[in-house]
Amino acid sequence: MVYAGVKVSAGLGFRATNLNDFYRGNSMVAPIPVINTRIENFFIDEHFNIGVDFFDMDAFTLSLFVNPLDGVKIRSKDMKEGYQSIDNRNYQISAGLIVGYDLNFYNTRALVSVSGGKNGVKGNVRVLKPFAVTDRFYLVPSLGGNFYSKDYADYYWGVDKNETGGKILEPYSADSAYSAQLELMAEYYLTEKLTLLAFMSVERFSSDVDKSPIIDNNTLLMMGAGFKFSF
Repeated sequence: MVYAGVKVSAGLGFRATNLNDFYRGNSMVAPIPVINTRIENFFIDEHFNIGVDFFDMDAFTLSLFVNPLDGVKIRSKDMKEGYQSIDNRNYQISAGLIVGYDLNFYNTRALVSVSGGKNGVKGNVRVLKPFAVTDRFYLVPSLGGNFYSKDYADYYWGVDKNETGGKILEPYSADSAYSAQLELMAEYYLTEKLTLLAFMSVERFSSDVDKSPIIDNNTLLMMGAGFKFSF
């Protein structure tokens, strides 16, 4: 609901990752906050970006943001037998900017972002288009690509010498990497204020990720569902 330039919603969901054994580990299910908030130029979006639009003119926006949940959380205890010698990987706090532009093509929007933190830098380009299937049911597919710096790729997918053991025979240093990503988000309005959410994301990585000894294949599948309540 939008009123006086304010839109606030919050809820709870669950996200499942590693559904197709991207990592040599078990599928991971974790609760996630569902927040979509805008108060004039301040926003929190569905990717946990907390930011401010400091330039907004017609179809073009330029925003600064912080993301406290950038990266991937990997726990050694969730890995399969023979791969539990690795250290845990944690989310990083990253900061960056987003450029958005409304394309003059069937209500399509393009987004370009660059962000970085102590574990490295990530870039993202994506194009998305919302579809109103009914007056209550909406789909938002997006197609894009990601770039990961060497530091980023090496932290999340590399293996240090001290992590070898079991089935990990040698250390591995990952170089910069890239991926193609397809995402589909769905919203169903039960009432004006209560919404059911679901999403699915498929990301296919380059060979520098695929060669890592802790990676089983180069495609990461994530799914999630939840609800949000608009104030």
